[in-house]
Order: sequence, then structure tokens, then C-alpha cells
Amino acid sequence: MIVNEKLTKARTILENKPISLNLFFVTREVKDGISKSAKVVDKYCFKAWSVDASPDLDEFFLKNLSKQLDRVVESEGYELEPYEVISDDLPNKLYTYALNNALSFSEVVTDQIIPGSSRSITSLASVKNNLWAYSLKITSPRGCFLMFRKLSKGKVVTDQDQTMKEKISSYFDSSTAELKASLQESITFDDELDCIFIDNEFFVFRKSGFENIVGLEEDFNEAANDVIDIVEATDLIDGVEHIKASLKESRSLLKTLSNIAKKGHHHNLNHEEIKKMKEVLHRFEGKELKSTREGRLLLEDKNDVGYFIKLLNDYYKQGLVSGDVYGTHGGRLLPSGE
Repeated sequence: MIVNEKLTKARTILENKPISLNLFFVTREVKDGISKSAKVVDKYCFKAWSVDASPDLDEFFLKNLSKQLDRVVESEGYELEPYEVISDDLPNKLYTYALNNALSFSEVVTDQIIPGSSRSITSLASVKNNLWAYSLKITSPRGCFLMFRKLSKGKVVTDQDQTMKEKISSYFDSSTAELKASLQESITFDDELDCIFIDNEFFVFRKSGFENIVGLEEDFNEAANDVIDIVEATDLIDGVEHIKASLKESRSLLKTLSNIAKKGHHHNLNHEEIKKMKEVLHRFEGKELKSTREGRLLLEDKNDVGYFIKLLNDYYKQGLVSGDVYGTHGGRLLPSGE
């Protein structure tokens, strides 16, 4: 699907006058009485806080938002595709994600930011510890859309920071050629965006930022650990602890395991599947999957983990037309006959 067909509306809204811009900080905190092991969808409370912005800050936001949209809309090379945990690593690609898939985050969009029912803040210190993202609501006679960008409390400096003398903000006074201390609260904004929201759908510009904002990163952790638990419960694998150790160090493994969870391949793990795994690995890599004397798969290091996860994720795929075989962690399951 061509990007222009989807994002031109946002650009049209941005170009029509009069236009209004509303700035919101989004916070995330654990709900009262919720355990740390609770599912992500039940665990967090997102809140939007309205912030009055000066005209020059509005101009900064509008200018950069226009630049980002123009870069995509005016290019003929961008394509849209449905969001997948793992996708082919190609440039000039955007992703769509339906609001109803972002269960834990959707309320802040539909019940707070869009209707304008959020509370306002008078100090950055009141939201700093739970600061999660910021959003811009753009409204004109042609409609409304939202923009989101991930934030961290490391980009915020408050009076509390100054008095604790842990850090200090400064500015360069060109009239005196001096770097001077700034004792005011401050927050740093860049010129990037992670996603926009329009017509009940997110359009993802930066996957990592978007995944963090809507809580997918923690969903990945839940899904990955569920896969490991199910694999361990088969009693067909020795050395599952090496998968757990690698997971702590590798975001790529995290997303691959989450992709396996989505496709459900781990539920089919049995002796016959392991036999196929050994044949496939030997055919394409010239390697052998290790086994114990009792016939279980043996994982002893990161290389063993890498081969096993590749095979569990059906890394080796064959084109139905060309018959060529490809190696990729991406791919979307299609209904039979599609």
C-alpha cells in the first residue's frame, strides 16, 4: 500500500488554517494493588497531562512535524505494511497498527487526549518520575490527528535536580560569551517522531520507540518467557538456562521468541519436529544439533541457542513460485489458500 494514500490526510490537516496544537505529557505507573507478575495489559495506568506551550514552541513542533510528513509523503519509495514483530529489514517502510491492538494504551488516546479531558500540570517535577512520552494533538477544519514521541526522565531537569546538585543545566549567553547555569525546569525535545495516530490507526515511523510507548516491549518479554516455559516443559531440551541467559543480553532474541509465540511453533515441539530440525540444520548450515545420551537436544552455548531458535522460528523458507529457499526471521502466516 502506498504511503501517500494514508498520510496525505494528516498533511492536509496540518496545512489548513486555523490550526491548533495541544501538547500533552503521557505518564505511566503501576496500578495500585497490581503485582509485578501481572500481565502488561492489566498492569499499567497511562495518564495524559495537558501543558501550555508558548507560540515559539508551537512553531518548533509544527515545523518539524511538517518536515517529517513531507519527507514521507513526497517520496515515491515509501511503503506501508501491517506491523509485525519481525519484518524484512528494508528502508523506506512504515507500519500500521490498529488502536484496538494497543489495549493498555488505548484509553489515554480515546478517553483523555482526543476529548481533551486530561488534567494540566504546573511543574515538570510532578510528572518526571513517571514520564513516558509526549503527544501533540493537531486540529484544523479538516480534522484531527495525534503525534507521539517516547520520552525519558533523563531529558527533564527540575528544581529538585538542581538542589540535589546531581546535575545542572546551562545555556550559552552570546552577549557575554559565557556558559551560564540555568535554574529553571527544562525538558529537551528533538525533531523526530515515533508514530502518528489518525482514523483509529497508528502509523509507525520508528518501531523501537513505538513499541516502548504502547507497551509492546514488555509484551515481548511476557511472550518470550512463555515460549521458554513451554519449551522447558516438554522435557526435550537440556540447557534451557542458556536461552534465558541470552535473552537478557539480546533484543533480537527477545523479538524472535515473541514472533515464535505469535506463530505458535513451540506448541508443536516433539521428537518428530526435532528430527526435522536436525535435518534442516545439517542441510543449510552443515552443523549438527547436539544431543544427550537420552536423546534430548543439548544447548551448551550461544551458538547452540542461535541454531535452535532459528529452527523453532522456521527461519528457512521456500518460495512457492521460484522454489528458491530463503533465510529470514520475518514473514507472516497466511491462511490456507490465500
